[in-house]
Formats: sequence, C-alpha cells, structure tokens
Amino acid sequence: MKLMWFTSGVMLGLTGLSVAMGSVPSRITDDTAIYQRLSEIRVPKQGNINFDADINHLSKIEARYQEDLPRLRNPMKRISHQKYRFTGSRKTLARK
Repeated sequence: MKLMWFTSGVMLGLTGLSVAMGSVPSRITDDTAIYQRLSEIRVPKQGNINFDADINHLSKIEARYQEDLPRLRNPMKRISHQKYRFTGSRKTLARK
C-alpha cells in the first residue's frame, strides 16, 4: 500500500515538474535589445505635421454629417413630456 502511494506521488511530482518546466521558455529574449534595434531604423521625414488645418477642415464638413430626424422628433417630444404613472402593485409584479 505504501509503495502504491509512493509511486503515485512520484508520478504526480514528475508530471507537475514537466508541466512547470514546459511553461518556461528555453530562450528568454531581452526586450531592451529589441527596442534598441528598432530605434536604429531611420525613416526620412515626409513633411510638416499640421493638425490645425485638419481640425479646421473637419469642423467645416461636420454639418454635412449631422442627421436630421423629422419623423422621430414629434414622437420623442410626446414620450419625453409624458408623466410616469405606476399602474401595478407589488403583488401583480411578483406574479409576472
């Protein structure tokens, strides 16, 4: 009986050890080396960055994309001006 417990414990230990060793990568990379190599890439400047012109352009064309919903305006007003009235009681709500 002791031999069975010992054998199962050894098997469980070996299984746990193999899982733990399998989750650790064999080659650990150094992130700083990767970033240093990426920072050495030289890209020529394409042009001057000017956000003000883009913002002005977007502000001018914004009015074209606003939706006009005339069919929904009256029902929305009617629903928003309607007073809320509780019609049920706790007993009827509990049964539903």
